[in-house]
Amino acid sequence: MRTASGQFFVWRFLDGPGWTRGNPYTLSAAPTRDRLRITIKAAGDGSARAARLTPGTRALIEGPYGTLTARQRSRPRMLLIAAGIGITPMRALIEDTAYATGETTLIYRYSEDQHAVFADELRAIAAHRGVELIFLPGPRRADTSWQAAGPAHLDDDAQVLKNLVPDIARCDIYVCGPPAWITAVRKAARGAGAHRDHVHTEEFAW
Repeated sequence: MRTASGQFFVWRFLDGPGWTRGNPYTLSAAPTRDRLRITIKAAGDGSARAARLTPGTRALIEGPYGTLTARQRSRPRMLLIAAGIGITPMRALIEDTAYATGETTLIYRYSEDQHAVFADELRAIAAHRGVELIFLPGPRRADTSWQAAGPAHLDDDAQVLKNLVPDIARCDIYVCGPPAWITAVRKAARGAGAHRDHVHTEEFAW
């Protein structure tokens, strides 16, 4: 189906009344010839229904959609920044994208350790493929910030990002998370020296 890591489908599970209501779920692992994996966050009626599905339930899928893929890449390095369940496309991207050891950095923001989805899988992939993996837990510092809360003397958002990724101007930057958080990341990335055309985003809002 020419599906690429970073893309999503609209899923309709044929489990009874209400099946016509589709929900968008991003692939959470690199697609193969016979397998598409999604990971569903418990966040409403759609995910509650999905939790009750039984093996063998048939599904209708619409897609693939989305441009947060390696096809966007034009720079020598790759920086991926995710918040919460926005880690799903990043997990797939670092699995099968072509890059050499040391060319990719993944920054993962989440509120609490229990919400660090795929932590063990990310560590395994990072160790195998030479990805710099940065976990940044904690609540948001402010509604207009991408950072976790911390001491008042922390540098501004752009400087912190520049400190974490000094060569950010040489990166294609992939960002996925809530809309307001993405806006904060884009602003910080530009302040740290990245060109706006090299910042690729996918909002998790439906």
